Amino acid sequence: MKAFKFSLESVLNLRSQEEDVAKNAYAEAVAFCQRTMLSLEAGLGELEFLQETLSTKRQGSSTKDDQLVYLQAIRQQRSFCDTLTQRLVRADQLKKVRFDLWMEARQKTQMLDNLKSRHKDRYNSEVARLDEKNVDDLVSSRWAMVRRNAVLQSNEDLRGSFGCSSGSAGSGMPEGTEYTF
Repeated sequence: MKAFKFSLESVLNLRSQEEDVAKNAYAEAVAFCQRTMLSLEAGLGELEFLQETLSTKRQGSSTKDDQLVYLQAIRQQRSFCDTLTQRLVRADQLKKVRFDLWMEARQKTQMLDNLKSRHKDRYNSEVARLDEKNVDDLVSSRWAMVRRNAVLQSNEDLRGSFGCSSGSAGSGMPEGTEYTF
């Protein structure tokens, strides 16, 4: 019997490629989200440092202009952190969307994989059934041949016990004529 061939193999390959693309897009979204998170943590650390420095400047003998410079730097750092927070929210949303797309592509691929598996199981059971049938036919034909030979041998033994021959030149009977009693 010919080898198993899944008729939707090209579709399965296409779906697998789509799943790989979706998985890679999700991985990129996760990496972007992590980079944004690290940037935000660094920005918040810098903001905290500036606030601590301003606090020490206020307690010590610093000029008003020096404190204004630190206040301006704190405002800029807060604005930067707010921007990073918004970027992080968008990156997290993008990550969720990409994950959903990946899971959808994966589900489609798994459906075709399951279908292929069922078809292959059905094919293998049909091959096993045909093999068993062929073995049964072979055994039956050998048994019938042995049985036929036994019947022929039995007939020859009967003819010999009654003094009949299967035919001779002097008997006038054609060779191969059988007598049944």
